[in-house]
Amino acid sequence: MVHAIFWGMTFTIDEGHVRVRVYGLTVRKVSLSDIEYAAHDWAFLNEHWTNTLSPKRIVLLRRRTGALKNFLISPVEAEVFLQELAEKGVVVR
Repeated sequence: MVHAIFWGMTFTIDEGHVRVRVYGLTVRKVSLSDIEYAAHDWAFLNEHWTNTLSPKRIVLLRRRTGALKNFLISPVEAEVFLQELAEKGVVVR
C-alpha cells in the first residue's frame, strides 16, 4: 500500500480532466470545467490525493461543486503542472 501511494500515484491532465492514477489506472478525476482556480497552496478542509511530505509539491485545485471543494494533489513538478493547467484555460493564482 505504501508503494502504491508514494511511487505508484501519478497526476495527469488530458483534454477534459485532471486524473489521479495509481499504477496507470484512474482512481479519481476532476473536470477542468469544474476547477474554479488552481494554486501552489494548501487548505485545511480538503480531498487529499498527495504522495509526498514536501509542501513544495502541493497543488490546490479549488472546485466549483462538491462537499469538499479543495482538492489537493502533488505532481512531481508543481510549477510545470500549473503551467499546463493554465494552457488548458484554468485560472492559476
